[in-house]
Amino acid sequence: MRKLFFIPIFLALFFSCNDGDIIITDFNFEPENLGNCGGPGAYVFFNINNSSTAESISLSLETNELLFLESGIQEFVLNGTSNTVNYRKYGADVTSDYFCSPIPPTEPNVVIEYLGESGIAKLTTEAIKDDEDGKEEDPMSDLDTDGDGLLNYFDEDDDGDNVPTVIELGSDFLNGNGDPLDTDNDGIPDYLDDDDDGDGILTRYEDANGDLDPTNDITDGNIIPDFLNENVVNSNIIDQYRVHSFKLVSNISLLISNLVLVSGNEEIIQETMILGSKNDVINAILSITPDF
Repeated sequence: MRKLFFIPIFLALFFSCNDGDIIITDFNFEPENLGNCGGPGAYVFFNINNSSTAESISLSLETNELLFLESGIQEFVLNGTSNTVNYRKYGADVTSDYFCSPIPPTEPNVVIEYLGESGIAKLTTEAIKDDEDGKEEDPMSDLDTDGDGLLNYFDEDDDGDNVPTVIELGSDFLNGNGDPLDTDNDGIPDYLDDDDDGDGILTRYEDANGDLDPTNDITDGNIIPDFLNENVVNSNIIDQYRVHSFKLVSNISLLISNLVLVSGNEEIIQETMILGSKNDVINAILSITPDF
C-alpha cells in the first residue's frame, strides 16, 4: 500500500498517485461553513465546498450523549464503523440535504471517496447560559445558593423559594436605582433569602394554593402576598421546585487529529484537520425542573 503523509494547518492539497496519474483534491473548506444535523445516536457534521469543485468532508458520530449542552472538549475515536469520516468528490454541486435527508439521496454521483479508517475527533463546545434575570453574574462562578444543581448565573430562582429572582430583585434595582429588595431588612436580599418577610415561615411554604407560585397567595385582603407579609404565618409544606428556564447559546468547533483516509490501495494521513466551526448550534430557551 502506498502512503502519503501530510501535516497541514487547514487548507491543503491532497495528492494521491494512481497508476502514474496525479489526482489533486483541493481541501478548500471554509472553517465557518460547518453544518450539522441529527441527534443522539446519529450526529452528522459536514463541510461543503462547491466553489472550485464539488467536494465534502463529513463526520458521523453514533454517540448517545447529549452534545452541545456543556462547555468543554469531547474526544471520539474514529473506527470506520460507528464513528466515521468521509471525504467525497461529486459530479455536481452538493447541498446540506445530502447529509440531512431522512432518505439517503442517490444524486449527485460520488466520483472519489476516501473513508476514515482511524483518528480522533475533538469537539470543542462553548455553552453560554443565562437566566436573563437582569442581574449581571459571573459565568465562571460555581455559586449555587439553593443547591438545586443550577448555578446562580443561569438559575432563574437563586434561593429556591419558587419566586423568580427577577421579581425579588425589584423594579428599582432593575432600572438601575438602589439595591435589590430586602423586605425583612436582615441584610440578605430577597433573591437570596428563603424567608423574605422574616416571619419564620419559608417563602416556598407560603403558597396556600400549592401551585408553586407564592406571589398569588393573599389571605388577609391586603395587596401584599403572604410571603412578604410578616403578619401572615400560614404554612403549606411544599418541597418541590417550579419549572426553571434559561437561555442556552452553544458554539462549536471540530478538529480531527491523526486522520487516516483510505480509498482502495490509497492511504492519506493528516496529522491535523480542522473540520470547521459553527455558532448558535443551539440558541434556545431550555426548561428544566430541578430535583429537590
